This record gives sequence, structure tokens and C-alpha cells, in this order.
Amino acid sequence: MLLRVDSSLRLAIQPPCFRVVLALFIVVLTVAGCDSAPGPDPMDASAPRIANIQVSPDVLALDQIGGEGDTVTAPITVSADVSDDDDDLVTFFVVVRSALAGQLPLAQTELPIAGSGRMQAVLDLTVSRAESGRFTVSVFASDVQGNLSNVAYHVIDVSATSEPPSIVQVIMADRVTRPAAGEPPLNIPLVVEAFDPDGLDNIAFVQVIVNGGTTLRLCDDGGQAICNAGFGASSGDATAGDGLFTLTIQLDSNNAAGTNTFEFSVVDRSGLRSATEVRTIVVE
Repeated sequence: MLLRVDSSLRLAIQPPCFRVVLALFIVVLTVAGCDSAPGPDPMDASAPRIANIQVSPDVLALDQIGGEGDTVTAPITVSADVSDDDDDLVTFFVVVRSALAGQLPLAQTELPIAGSGRMQAVLDLTVSRAESGRFTVSVFASDVQGNLSNVAYHVIDVSATSEPPSIVQVIMADRVTRPAAGEPPLNIPLVVEAFDPDGLDNIAFVQVIVNGGTTLRLCDDGGQAICNAGFGASSGDATAGDGLFTLTIQLDSNNAAGTNTFEFSVVDRSGLRSATEVRTIVVE
């Protein structure tokens, strides 16, 4: 069987307007206005630059995190590219703020920078179990002369409770006939209609395990070959972003007759998994 598969879901987010205040020898950095990521340009041409910020995890379902009490603590990894023409970088700053305006940072750190490159910081984020919303992560850097970089933003979506995704229906043939020798392969679409109570953007991937072995992904990419690279030009998906995830397999005259088993499941961005739906195709 040859294949095509799952799209990589991205949430395009415009960074919120807010004012970042960090005490560094009583230096106050003010970000005015709503700039699109990675933030306003440095004030000086020789100032450091921040790019390609990543945050993991960027979705937190607090009821899925262990521990006791009214608060929960989770480690957050923040990384970004830091560069400077003068190569006199000093400090890498990370600040995490809640969805409520005017609140003190929930977590913050500053790390020394040895030189241009990829920087990474791990922060312990402690929040109330009842808290939810879109938390803002801001990253910037300074150099020896006190020049401050642009500010790069990311968000963490926090929910007090979360439910797993589910499979609404699986659409596929249950019996097919092999093409005769010399005839073109038969395309067989496997379609899963997926649902997530937090929205389709919260679905990380839809997968199928074939005959208990090979694991493949289904795509909601409009047939643009975004997922399952190497399995052909198209997943066979009709419309991107409609919640119908598709994988197109091919049956040719050389395939063996018999029953093939397909186990479908949906996984969200916090790792919650749907119940597994099992289907079979009898090849004649």
C-alpha cells in the first residue's frame, strides 16, 4: 500500500499588546503598540536580535497535570535564536505573564549569553488550577553596552479542564477488489471526521495503525502534501481545515487477498487521545 498523510496544525497568533517591565539596574523596557512577531526592531543597529521563538508545551490542560493542592507547577521550555553584529551579548531574558492585564510575571529568568546562537531556558510555571486563558511569553536580550533587542512573543493556551478529542465517524470501504494485472492501482480513501471540544486547532494529529504495525497520519491539508512526506503528491483530502482528515492508500494487483485492520485515533496538543475506532477492509 502506498500512502499520503497528516497536516502539521499551526495556530497563527498575533502577539497581544502589553507593557514589559523588567528590573535590570532599574532599566525599564516599554513595548508600545501591537507589532507582529517577532516584535519591534532594536533601537540601535548594533543591538541584539531575537528570532524563531519556540515554547514547549504551548498548550496546558491543568487537570491533566499531577500533584495536589490548588496550584499546579509545570516546566516550560523557551528557546530562541539570539544574534548580535558586535558579538557582545550579555543576557537572555524570558518573562511569562498571565492573561490578566496588570499582573506581576508568573515566571521570569535571565541567563548569561556566551555568544550568538540558539538559547534555551526552562522555567517552572506555577498557576492556580482554576486559571485559564492565553499566557504571554516574551523574550529579549541585552549586550554589554546596554542595548536591548527586539521582543519576540509566543503564547501558552491554558485551560482549567480539558476533554479528549473524539472521532465523529470513519468513512471508508469495507470490501474492495484487486485490479487485474496491468490495470492501474485502485485509490482507497480513508477519512476520519474528528472533533475537539477546544477547537480543531487543538488537534495535533489523526493517525491510523495498519494491521497492528505501520503507523500513518491522515491529513486535513486540502491535498497539499503537507504531511506524511515521501508517500506521494497528495493525501486526497478535499478541503483543508474542515475537520475531515484523509489518507489515500493504493491497492494493486500484487496486494494479497485477505482482511486488513485499521485502528484510528485522534491526539490533541496536550497529549489527550480519543477512543480508538477499528475498521477492516476485505481485499478480494
